[in-house]
Amino acid sequence: MQKPFKKVGTHHGRFHADEVMATAILKEIFEIQLIRTRDQEVLDTLDIVYDVGGGEFDHHGIDKVYREDGIPFAASGLIWRRFGRDVIRFICPMLDEDEIQYSFNRVDSLLIKGIDALDNGVRINNKSISVMNIASIISGFNPPWYSEKSEEKAFDEAVNIASIILKNTIEHSFSVLKSKEIISKAYKDRYAAEILALDTYCAWEEALELVDKKQEVVFVIYPDKENYALQAVRGKGGKEKKLLPESWAGKTEKELAAVTGVRGAVFCHTERFIAVAKTLKGVTKMAELAINHSEQ
Repeated sequence: MQKPFKKVGTHHGRFHADEVMATAILKEIFEIQLIRTRDQEVLDTLDIVYDVGGGEFDHHGIDKVYREDGIPFAASGLIWRRFGRDVIRFICPMLDEDEIQYSFNRVDSLLIKGIDALDNGVRINNKSISVMNIASIISGFNPPWYSEKSEEKAFDEAVNIASIILKNTIEHSFSVLKSKEIISKAYKDRYAAEILALDTYCAWEEALELVDKKQEVVFVIYPDKENYALQAVRGKGGKEKKLLPESWAGKTEKELAAVTGVRGAVFCHTERFIAVAKTLKGVTKMAELAINHSEQ
């Protein structure tokens, strides 16, 4: 499908994730000619202008637009709000409107909203350990003050990275929706309400949230290469996650087989959220033991 041509513009100067991600979004559905300038006469001749110019996609005015949860939109969010559903339709035309809306909301929640928050000065991470985020990674593409590297080239590089991240986030939303079919069948076929057994690995964690409205599933079993994994999901009724028995923690093979009575037990993570066995029968037995176990 041929993309329509658009002349688009954003401001010139040091860039942030905000305008970079907005550009990446537009590139998914338009063949764009980008002009970076603050010259209003030039901006007035363009089809779409964002993060500058005081128009629909500029968030620097007094009258900001806010999400329902109070996070203000920046240019990336305003562009996503207007064109995000079209991006999803273009990439995956077989989705219905409910699936498009799910993907749209998920991308906004996981990717766009955080960029908008930071660009608007909203603090979203108060942890003592610094963690790089998408905004800091993209801003890091700005040439150092002593560099002679072209700012336009740096901007293009940042847009390429933002495009990859955007498409990966969208694709994972499709993966969740596709996994929902597998989860729904396995959910109906459960022999125990607390245990969900999968014939194939898929993006089950988010898909399970869409299917298990009553939050009954406590452990999920799934193939893990040549083995089978048992992973904790939550406690009954959505309460604090039920961990595997403390006596299993950090044990492997013979030691784990001894405490579980399961031949072919491979290992249990020290944090007790996942264990592995060589056979489906073995890992199912471990799931049953874990469900019935009480640390008391």
